[in-house]
Amino acid sequence: MARGVRQSRESVCGVALAGCTLMLSLAGCAQQSDLVKQEKELTAKITKLDQSIGETRAKFNQELTTLREEELPALRGNLDKGSNQFETMQRRLDDVENKSAARLNVIEKIQHDQANLLKSDRDRVQEDLAKLAETVGVLAKTVDAKLGSYDKTLEQLSRALANLSTKVEADGKLTSEHLAEVNKSVNSVAKALRTVGEAIETREAEQDRRLDEVAKAMHGMATQAGKVKEGKPAKTGKQAPHPDDSVDAGSAKGSGPTATGPSAAAGGAAADGEDKSYEQSLQAFKNGDYDGARKGFADFLQRHPDAKLASNAQYWLGECYYGIKDYGQAIEAFDRVQRSYPDSAKVPAALLKKGFAYVALNDRRRASSTLKQVVEAYPRSPEAMKAKEKLAQLQ
Repeated sequence: MARGVRQSRESVCGVALAGCTLMLSLAGCAQQSDLVKQEKELTAKITKLDQSIGETRAKFNQELTTLREEELPALRGNLDKGSNQFETMQRRLDDVENKSAARLNVIEKIQHDQANLLKSDRDRVQEDLAKLAETVGVLAKTVDAKLGSYDKTLEQLSRALANLSTKVEADGKLTSEHLAEVNKSVNSVAKALRTVGEAIETREAEQDRRLDEVAKAMHGMATQAGKVKEGKPAKTGKQAPHPDDSVDAGSAKGSGPTATGPSAAAGGAAADGEDKSYEQSLQAFKNGDYDGARKGFADFLQRHPDAKLASNAQYWLGECYYGIKDYGQAIEAFDRVQRSYPDSAKVPAALLKKGFAYVALNDRRRASSTLKQVVEAYPRSPEAMKAKEKLAQLQ
């Protein structure tokens, strides 16, 4: 390195001398004092340059020494380490190349085997296709032959269907005409049945009215007989009315026309009060005052729940609800007749009107079930006939 510095210094000096010579030759006519001054300045610069070169050389020598003593061994260690790593990587690369070559050989063998298998499969498939084509040809001929026979059969069936369709149309026309006549007959019968039903209802209402009058007369006779046996003169004039429309006055226990004594008189007085309340409510119903009749029957049932007319009052309470088209309450009232008074003569009528209420609510299933119960439980009753008529209408 010192040798290089020396060469650099000599080069600088040479350049400086060459410059001086050039300047002298160019300024040959310059004064000698200027030359001396320039020479001094040049000498100072050279000296300064020598100092700088010396410092640089010392610094360079120090760095070179540090490089030799510290960094160079580390670089050599790193170089050795890198060399070892390179050798390791080279060995690994060789191993990978060897393994790759082995795998490549295996792959080539597998590909070769697969190519042979594919070729054999292709040959076998071609043979199967040839056999299949031959079979299809035979089947096509067979199908063509059968289709020809099928076409003839279909043609015959078409002609038969056309004839059958013509016959069906003619039969349908005749059937429609017959059904129209049957419908007319059914409508006539239904109209007649409705007329008969209305007549029967009118007759039953008249019968109820007559039964009421008979019951009133019998009750009056019983009252008079009791007073006569007590030694009291019988009152003349209009007797107290008895509105019971289904129960015989003489059938109640302990209060028949032959009962005597003070208890019979007391029972008769209580019965008169009950009968009067019942009669007023029934008359309100007949007059079309359903709300007043409903309140009267409800009050009667609350005050006399065990009276002989209680079942009748419960039935007419349902009729009041039915009259104002409160069919839900009507069903509940009619149902209570059967639950609370199962032996009452009003049970069939209550069941019948319960079925009618279901019909009004368009609940055909429950209506049919209730009406069938009337027919099955009371087959000989007038209500059973009405139930059958309504069931026929529902079907």
